[in-house]
Amino acid sequence: MIPSKEKCFELLKKYRVPENIAAHTLQVNRVAMFLAKKLKEKGEEIDLRLVDAASLLHDLDKHMTLNEDSGHGKKAAEILESLGFAEVAPIVRKHITTAVLRSPLKTWEEKLVYYADMRVKGNKIVTVEERFEYLRERYGKMSEKAMREINKAEPIVKEIEKEILSKAGVSEKLEGIDIN
Repeated sequence: MIPSKEKCFELLKKYRVPENIAAHTLQVNRVAMFLAKKLKEKGEEIDLRLVDAASLLHDLDKHMTLNEDSGHGKKAAEILESLGFAEVAPIVRKHITTAVLRSPLKTWEEKLVYYADMRVKGNKIVTVEERFEYLRERYGKMSEKAMREINKAEPIVKEIEKEILSKAGVSEKLEGIDIN
């Protein structure tokens, strides 16, 4: 089952997602839905409801897992599965930066939510390079392993970006996106 947009907002409130994280998820949702609609216009098969829900709920557990090494994404996926939203859970689980090092993203829905998250720092749309600069600064300092993984993920994200943007017929600037 896929939660409605209203249910997603209820879940963000129920799990006490802080305002700054909620603002981030809204911007990720805007980017993901903009690109999903562009791809759909080009004939790609995409479940817009799934992209909508997964992009809104991708950081449901962020505030609960800030001090954990590898809990982010997993905890939210477990919560969503327990609530009967099994279709959304795998996308949420795979949205973390280093997920692409463990298994390739296969569906458009996975790629769109992942990529949209890589384009939003806080609540601002940034380039992939800017986002990775931030990730290195914020998480790369935690350990040598974290820095290595961040560095390995960046070229993979650039490939995902190339695939999405070329098929959507959109430039890196995301012209036409409604950011309000």
